[in-house]
Amino acid sequence: MFGVNQWLKLLKPARAMVLWAMLVVPSHAIDIELYTYEVAPFAMYEQGQATGLLVEVLDELFERANLSYQLQFVPLKRALITVKRQPNKCVLPVTRSQEREAQFQWVSPVAIYRFGFFSKPSQSYDLTTLIDAKPYRIGSFLGSGIGEYLQSLGFTVELSSTTQQNFAKLNRDRIDLWAAELISAKHIASANGVAMEPQMVFYTALGAMACNDKLNPAHLSLLQSTLNGMYQDGFMGRIYHRYGVDI
Repeated sequence: MFGVNQWLKLLKPARAMVLWAMLVVPSHAIDIELYTYEVAPFAMYEQGQATGLLVEVLDELFERANLSYQLQFVPLKRALITVKRQPNKCVLPVTRSQEREAQFQWVSPVAIYRFGFFSKPSQSYDLTTLIDAKPYRIGSFLGSGIGEYLQSLGFTVELSSTTQQNFAKLNRDRIDLWAAELISAKHIASANGVAMEPQMVFYTALGAMACNDKLNPAHLSLLQSTLNGMYQDGFMGRIYHRYGVDI
């Protein structure tokens, strides 16, 4: 659990002094407690500060809605269990499913994920449709869901424990194509001094905010309508473009 000083670092400086006063009173003074998990560059905790695309979206969303929040980095599985059991809490981003749908209230989409096939910069493949990638060795990572999806369609997929491992395997010719989320893949490539563009984009998924089923309905409605407005006025498009992907 983070201490008071760490919570302050997770918030915009302009709100820090206000939050200090709020933190010394009972926790219900914070409107919503949020959980997320580290996936670069969507959400990261670096040098005592939360950064990333998703964190910027949260700052804008709650500022527009005039609601306060705390953010804590917790593994997704643990966060889902906690949010399900305790009121006034939400976790994001979460993939909606039939099993989860009735267990939570939802604000969506807080994140848009586009998946594509990447090759070595020195290698190019003629990919027009998804089936064109079937002859090749494809790298993905456990837990992403994309590797399992491609396997279910009969593709040859090698699953690694992290997506970073697939970047290394691609450059060592151990796989032909890397199936990865576009923003994450470009971030990893850039960190290694390489510029990469997908050979093709083949899948889009949505990430949602899953909230306790007893969350204040007025807060839930306000967050959803505010998020809708952020898409309508172009804020979401601009921030994704800044991270290298158009939605």
